[in-house]
Amino acid sequence: MYLYSLHMKLKAQGVRICGHGSAVSDNSVTNRVLRPETSNWVEERLGIKQRSHLKLDESLITLVESASIQALEMSQLKAHELDAIIVATSTPDFINPSMASILHGRLGADINCASFDVQAVCAGFIYALGTVSSLIASGAGKNFLVVGADQFSKITDFDDRNCVFFGDAAGAMVVQSTSGDSFLNVELNTEGKGWESFNTPSDTKKFKMNSSEVAKNATEKLPASIRSICDFSGISTDEVNWFVTHQPSKPVLDSLEEELMIAPGRLLRNIEYRGNTAGATIPLLFSEMEVMSRAKNGDYICFSAIGSGWVWGSAILKWE
Repeated sequence: MYLYSLHMKLKAQGVRICGHGSAVSDNSVTNRVLRPETSNWVEERLGIKQRSHLKLDESLITLVESASIQALEMSQLKAHELDAIIVATSTPDFINPSMASILHGRLGADINCASFDVQAVCAGFIYALGTVSSLIASGAGKNFLVVGADQFSKITDFDDRNCVFFGDAAGAMVVQSTSGDSFLNVELNTEGKGWESFNTPSDTKKFKMNSSEVAKNATEKLPASIRSICDFSGISTDEVNWFVTHQPSKPVLDSLEEELMIAPGRLLRNIEYRGNTAGATIPLLFSEMEVMSRAKNGDYICFSAIGSGWVWGSAILKWE
């Protein structure tokens, strides 16, 4: 058996987010509908009251397109001005082609706009940000549409108690190369063992989850990753104004706050009504919490997430 480990740091100078968008189905599913016998425990222990699931006649690409259009409109850009479209998802509508390619066609992007998907489960959006950071640093383009989207309701066994964790959603950002002293630093990590704790077999197409192992790894790896990217960026965790992170459960978020001594209100949450939206979590949270209108010039925003594999990472954006 071979175990592979990856440790990568990326830096791009002159980066800003100029638009965002989010989308969920109006099909809100409460704990009582899913698991009436444990509904109160799920709310009190996990911090989840409800989540949105796609209806049978709805598709993820519809949410992806809606969030992307919102982001483009806010950025005052047209689809033909995009240099790349990246969709982070582990639950696409089709095995192929990529969701990004389908989105490219629906938006009417230019033929020179590269489009591809990234699969890193719940850490997918961090990996997409790492890709964008690298592309900007290399001078490959100016305008990048980055989307996180997942529909875990399609791979959930609703007879299993772990069915309460996940919701469906899409979130989008337009990330732009610019001048100035803003930056996007990203650290990506992989530990190729323990993947059995969360996996989706190709035969059953339903995820299997060891929730205690998932929580343990998130509790250990997320704060260490955040400290590491802050060190790389030359700042302390105390200087971070906004923490926009993965939302595995209330205990994990509480532990992260305590471990890093994060002041109340700085670690944003939407788990109560969204659950864990996997690859969509970070852009959905960023959009719903209106970070773009609340952040001030010079603020530091931290993004962080972990997914099965294990794959995880964090990013620091100096706001402009």
